Amino acid sequence: DRLDHDETVYLTYDPANQRPSEQLRVPALDLRPELDDPATLCVADQIAARGYAVARHRVLKQALSCSRVIAWNSVCCKNDSGVRLKDVPKQQGPEKDLSPVRASSPPPSPPTSIRTPLPVDSFKRVQIINIWRSLVGPVTNAPLAMLDFRSMDPVAKDLSRHASIFGIGMDLHHSPAHRWGYIRHQMPDEIIFLKCYDSFQGADGSALYSGHVAADVGDDDRVGVPVDLIRARESVEVRLVAVWE
Repeated sequence: DRLDHDETVYLTYDPANQRPSEQLRVPALDLRPELDDPATLCVADQIAARGYAVARHRVLKQALSCSRVIAWNSVCCKNDSGVRLKDVPKQQGPEKDLSPVRASSPPPSPPTSIRTPLPVDSFKRVQIINIWRSLVGPVTNAPLAMLDFRSMDPVAKDLSRHASIFGIGMDLHHSPAHRWGYIRHQMPDEIIFLKCYDSFQGADGSALYSGHVAADVGDDDRVGVPVDLIRARESVEVRLVAVWE
């Protein structure tokens, strides 16, 4: 409602057409106690409930009990000023013979949304999961913050769509009801699982996806950390397709 122009201009992909953004100060829950608690829900249950999961190193196929996992693409980021993306050509689009699913409405049909050498008629369910982890630790700046899907209200215009090189992306609009969380002092063996797409589209009551963004937590996360361990955050995210046959 605060835009002074027609938002539909973002439904046509144009690299020069930058979408508006803003910085806001919001509370975020430290997920460290949850990560350290052996009673924490398994990865699959966390993803179903809130759209993301935190866990120490796990194999995705084991964590989700799916039939197989296919690599889609990967990207590395460094939080140095002026350095956003390592220039690796293979990271600029999907890898292998795989096309991304679009999180759009109406949802696409799983067999036609994903093109692989696999027998697509056997797909019962498909999810795109983004596995995010730091390359160095502890993370003391720009940690990844995740939004609990249960605190979102798509009807209240928490979301809008935009075109991207991969198809359709989603923009998140701030709401005081949003519940954010992050892992304080995240280490390389501590993994964040982010749901990006689910062919069930909520039919089983599970979360559709998880909003996420790099957060500025100020200097608090540097307290108690040796000076030689305070460095620019380096991270890798690997987008994988989980398939149930």
